[in-house]
Amino acid sequence: MNTNRINQITASLEGLGTSADALYTNQEIIDRLKELQAAMMRGIYEKTHAENLRDRDIMLHFEALAKEYRLESTETYRRFAANMTELGYTIGSLIKGMNGERIARRALKLLSYEKGVRILYNVQLEDADAQAEYDAIVIAPYGLFVIEVKNWGCAMHIAPNGLLTRDDSNGIVYDLPGRMSVKEALLREYLKELFPTSYHSMLLLSNERAQIRDEYHKIPVNCGGGIAYEIKEYADNGICMTSEQTAVIADRIVSNHKVQRSLCGVKCEEIIADYAHLMVMIEEAATGLKAEDVICDEIETVEIMPSEDKKAPEKSESRSRRWDWIKRNALGIAAAGVAAVFIPTVISAALNRRV
Repeated sequence: MNTNRINQITASLEGLGTSADALYTNQEIIDRLKELQAAMMRGIYEKTHAENLRDRDIMLHFEALAKEYRLESTETYRRFAANMTELGYTIGSLIKGMNGERIARRALKLLSYEKGVRILYNVQLEDADAQAEYDAIVIAPYGLFVIEVKNWGCAMHIAPNGLLTRDDSNGIVYDLPGRMSVKEALLREYLKELFPTSYHSMLLLSNERAQIRDEYHKIPVNCGGGIAYEIKEYADNGICMTSEQTAVIADRIVSNHKVQRSLCGVKCEEIIADYAHLMVMIEEAATGLKAEDVICDEIETVEIMPSEDKKAPEKSESRSRRWDWIKRNALGIAAAGVAAVFIPTVISAALNRRV
């Protein structure tokens, strides 16, 4: 295998992605993984619009060519596919989570015009025992409201014990009372004597397709902008804070906000190494150079000719002559401007055409 070419591809991706031992914010993880995606797409297609393509486009390319050259059973391909699945899932889940702020801003916009109301978004608090992320916190003269946003477009239910479960193949279970109790505890710790007598946890469903069956009934569930009207109804219970007090509470929370950083589980270094190997394996197979050697390290045997040719020596010999011609001329074809990604079709058609 062309080690110089492998090193060249690897060097072009050096420093991209995340490192296994570094800490990142969610936004930093998204940015770094998308940067790696874009660089790999440029390596495949060498077009400026590659930034718009994602992990599934990369895998469509490799899946097609891996089948063409019988690489789908190699350890390199299987590992690369698994890691790319994890990369795509990580980006998608983080983006969905970060959409909570945007969704909450839209749903709570009406409250932002009320006198004495302060709204905080994407707050993160922690102590020695726990940490929590708050999609939104509403501080109003009539109470303190913590909003948990779920952007799930599916059926779900809250069990009598408070566990929120998606009723689909994902089967995700979310400990709603457990998470909300940690958020309340951290607010009590940092607000101390400022913690108001009127405190409420609320769940906001942002997706119009969401359907929920609530058997818990201890945390109000709202859809879209309806949450603003429900919060305003608590004003009927009376005022418990002045505008000055709500401002002090907001400042206290903001002053204890800490940007959370975490490890990223995506194996970017492994992705880069396997990407470089697969690119070279496919390039060599597409140009007809060392076609058998491309796979021999990972697959015990490779049949280039269909098995039925063993019973038809004259067809096998004829196809063998065409294969030799393709190998001698493939480089000339590529030099004339035919991209390597299309060569598999030419080879396949030549080998399968009847004598």
